[in-house]
Amino acid sequence: MASTLLVESEEAEDAFDLGGFDLNLLIVLHALLRLRNLTHAGNELKLSQPATSRALGRLRQMFNDELLTRTSRSFELTPLAQMLAPKVEAALGNISTIFSERVLAPERFSVAMPDHLALLLVSSLSGYFREVSPTTVFMPLIGLSNVISQLEDGRIDMALGITDDTPSGFFCRALPPISTLCVSRQGHVAARGKVPYADLGQFLSLRIGSTYNTGFGEAYDALEAIRPRGRQTLTVPDIHTAARLVQETDAILVLPMSSARLLASRYGLVSFVPQKGPTPPSYQVSLIWHERWHRSSIHTGVRSMIASYVLEGV
Repeated sequence: MASTLLVESEEAEDAFDLGGFDLNLLIVLHALLRLRNLTHAGNELKLSQPATSRALGRLRQMFNDELLTRTSRSFELTPLAQMLAPKVEAALGNISTIFSERVLAPERFSVAMPDHLALLLVSSLSGYFREVSPTTVFMPLIGLSNVISQLEDGRIDMALGITDDTPSGFFCRALPPISTLCVSRQGHVAARGKVPYADLGQFLSLRIGSTYNTGFGEAYDALEAIRPRGRQTLTVPDIHTAARLVQETDAILVLPMSSARLLASRYGLVSFVPQKGPTPPSYQVSLIWHERWHRSSIHTGVRSMIASYVLEGV
């Protein structure tokens, strides 16, 4: 036991105190080892020859080695200096990388979102990554299951939804309220706009997905808040199944304006606003991300693009 403590004490004494080391000497050492000439190294570093000579003296004292030895025509590296040269080169390269302004492109970027917004956004986001970061694989994740924990441990980079609460370390940017439109089949009696929003419950009401009963602290798609409350409600797995049902039945969907127009165009449906009574409630959604990505320029670009397309449409 006593011998172990003695070894640990000796190791502690031999440990190098980086705080007491002038890192500028590392730059001087790099130039001296590379150029093997005091005058040339001083010129490159814009140091006078006396200043360069003093720096070499400090380095010699620190390493207890001459580092550079004079020959008849030039300086030669000592064996220790030859061993140090590649290590000093690598150390300065690593330091340069740490403080470089270049943003490293992520290998993959995943965004969790409701499928009705994926219909609107995926093509544009794929184009964005092809332009700004071609090596990044964009991964749209349809649905909002277990999103917060996946954001926290880095499996998801961003989510588009609503959350009632998030742990510390998250950002949640609520987008401004978005106008909504009703969607129905061609020739539907409500498509004339004569049926008030409050009376749309007489028709089949479609609930998309199952996130309406998500627990506290999780993310959900916010469609439940704008769904007409009907006597008959049918839950379907996705927006495309909902669109097919709208084609074949009297079902009414209420969606954010941009998604409603895109769905109506794709499936030959009608989008409308009731002319009687109050308009349908607005839709609101948030961008959710972890603080580790808050200052990333690529993440900032994605957030701006999503906000623009959700608010303005294609």
